Amino acid sequence: MVRRLTRLFAIVLSLAGVASLVACDDPQAGYQVAERDFDGFEEVYPVLIRDCGFPTCHGSPDRMFRIYGPGRSRLTDDLRAFELTTGDELSLSLSITLSMIDGKNPERSLLLIKPLALEAGGSAHGGLDDFGRNVYRTTEDEGYRIIHDWVMSMPAE
Repeated sequence: MVRRLTRLFAIVLSLAGVASLVACDDPQAGYQVAERDFDGFEEVYPVLIRDCGFPTCHGSPDRMFRIYGPGRSRLTDDLRAFELTTGDELSLSLSITLSMIDGKNPERSLLLIKPLALEAGGSAHGGLDDFGRNVYRTTEDEGYRIIHDWVMSMPAE
């Protein structure tokens, strides 16, 4: 059930992202919406929102690595907490996420080692749950695999 809801969220998010990415060609509108290339991030973003973006974790404006979106940090106060993610929020989340990738040694990227348990090759992530577990216990966890595959698909520096 959770997998279906996650997939449904990803589809809805993708559709909303596509709708928000269409450039406005109407000169009467007075602005042009920038086109964005998310390079597969539409698969990773729902995982980050679900696994990392809690308001007390990386959904908080106090964190350097921050995920913007519904029920998390928002770029403007006029958005209700659970409205769709804006293109700017998705772009900023992507930029911040990309900053956590080591282009020369992608397997050593903070995005991969910080949320992974020490026993599985991870680092000292401060986000342990009430049972002392990290976000991902093994490299086989579904969310970890999605993030890992995306990071490893990045062009080398």
